[in-house]
Amino acid sequence: MNQPPYHSPQWYNQLTAITLCFIVLTVSCLALASCFSAGPPDGYLSSSDTQVDFIQFTEKDNQLNGHIQEVRMTNDVPPKLQTTTIPFTGEQNGSSVTITFTFLGLSLSSVTGTFNGTILTLAIPQQDGHLVNETFTGASIQDYNQAVDVLQKQIDQQNQQYADGQSTASANQAMASADQATQIAQQNAQQAVSDANSRLANALDALNNDANGLASFSESSTLDGYANDWKSMQNDYATEQQDAQAGCGDNSSNYSQVQADANQVDADENQILADDNQLSADKNQYNIDLSTVQNDEQAVKNDWAQLQQAVANNTTNTPPAAYTSSDVNNALQSAHNAEKIAHGVWLSAKSSAKQYDQEASALQQKADALPASMHCN
Repeated sequence: MNQPPYHSPQWYNQLTAITLCFIVLTVSCLALASCFSAGPPDGYLSSSDTQVDFIQFTEKDNQLNGHIQEVRMTNDVPPKLQTTTIPFTGEQNGSSVTITFTFLGLSLSSVTGTFNGTILTLAIPQQDGHLVNETFTGASIQDYNQAVDVLQKQIDQQNQQYADGQSTASANQAMASADQATQIAQQNAQQAVSDANSRLANALDALNNDANGLASFSESSTLDGYANDWKSMQNDYATEQQDAQAGCGDNSSNYSQVQADANQVDADENQILADDNQLSADKNQYNIDLSTVQNDEQAVKNDWAQLQQAVANNTTNTPPAAYTSSDVNNALQSAHNAEKIAHGVWLSAKSSAKQYDQEASALQQKADALPASMHCN
């Protein structure tokens, strides 16, 4: 068989083909070596939105010994990350496996499933009695950590949402509380105006009634008593004078009558003194009535100031003030007028009484001296 010369095109084509075959064989061998050199996974991973399970075990003579690392999101609000490690033993029979979970060396429960080297499938009992297959895929510790990080991130997001919700709720509550406080403050301010209106109304009524009573203060009755008693005293003294003109009489009998007349004049003087006592009683009543009106005036001033303050504090302007400064000033002026009138009545009565007292005292002295001037003894 003739070989092509090494420098011919055919020879180059054959050389290229041989080189490519060598490269393919080399890569395949490397890949195959890599496959043969790869060991079993670190564990078997199953994850969901709320839970990450990672099973790790060793096998010897078809006997399994390992644990399941369970990381789950709790139902707390906000949720937390809860980690549980449960040891187990098991048995492998071909592709079938049986796993028994233990606690302090005691068997708790067993589950069955299948295992093909890279995928572990277990039939997990549910609370309602059903079995649900859970698939665990071969994974590295890094894969497990990443799955836990994803779950932690979800929890962190929910925690943040909860915190934001709480903050919003607190802000809303604070706003609602502020609104309620504002409403209560407005209601209190409105009630304060209503109360101030009522108090001022009562104070004005009291001032008006008491001022009218003071304005009607009169000494007419007491002065009439003075006048009547003074007239009686004058009449009795005139009688004494008339009897004295008749002389001493037999055995001074007429003298005795004149003395009796003088005693009657003294009695009239005592009646004038009784009128003085009545005048004093009138003065006490006048002072009481005057003090009442003055207290009413002060009450009106105080209640008017409180009403003005209540209106200033009431931003709603409802209800308005029921009275104006003119209403208050007019009421106070009327009270002052009543005081002035009553004071004038008292001064006049006092002056009249003084005159009655002076004249009665002088007349009494004359009446008492008259019997002695008869020289009947």
